[in-house]
Amino acid sequence: MKTIKVSVAQLTPKLGDIQHNLQLISDAMIQAKKDQADLIVFPELFLSGYSVGPQLEQLAETEEGPGMTEIRKLSLEHGLYTAVSYPEKGENGQYYISSALIDDNGEILGIYRKTHLFDEEKKYFSQGSDFKVIDTPLGKIGMMICFDVEFPEIARALKLQGADFIVIVNANMHPYELHHHLYSRARAMENEIPVIICNRLGVEGDLDFCGDSMIIDATGDILLEMKDHEGVKTAEMPVNQGLDPKMNYVANRRAELYSVLSKS
Repeated sequence: MKTIKVSVAQLTPKLGDIQHNLQLISDAMIQAKKDQADLIVFPELFLSGYSVGPQLEQLAETEEGPGMTEIRKLSLEHGLYTAVSYPEKGENGQYYISSALIDDNGEILGIYRKTHLFDEEKKYFSQGSDFKVIDTPLGKIGMMICFDVEFPEIARALKLQGADFIVIVNANMHPYELHHHLYSRARAMENEIPVIICNRLGVEGDLDFCGDSMIIDATGDILLEMKDHEGVKTAEMPVNQGLDPKMNYVANRRAELYSVLSKS
């Protein structure tokens, strides 16, 4: 059974202070390297802080921007795969909530743009238009962002595209803690796929972020659970664990009956 070591960085970024947040990222990577992690995951919009909408013009950047360039250097320095989220300045003046996967050589392997925007995110950001599965030596990694976890179709699509595990970067807040706790475990169980969900802490305006970062195996068992504790924690996660052959949800699907799912 193949396993990898995963670190989740359940931290509190400072809104609008990219240098401060880069220091948090650097410190977290040092801890993850001490823990011999292969992959470290940060929360949604961690580079800038979550409520970044009014400051997008100043804080959004491309994958070649200064913040992303620094994170790439840190990934190379510490030899870590890194999933980090940032406000992306896209084509034609559009902005996206994005999550980049960076390898241990500091190269960006892929960028996922959030496809399901929550509440006021729609005022400032455009929706992504495709799902992302990235092939790496650690396994094929499916990418999701926060509100995406509440739509079972996404995780199933990633599974069908060959994902070995799913990484969810999160900025979930009270009173929705139970939603994501249940949904992330359900996504793992119904697709027989490990799920890493990394949320943040702290307060921004009326938003009180609830933590509860987890690493969940393909049977829904919680391997690591941070609740409301701040810090960087690491756990060993199986990538291709043995499963009950009687379940095999993908093989037992009746795809010919599901056309209603594509109707609005």
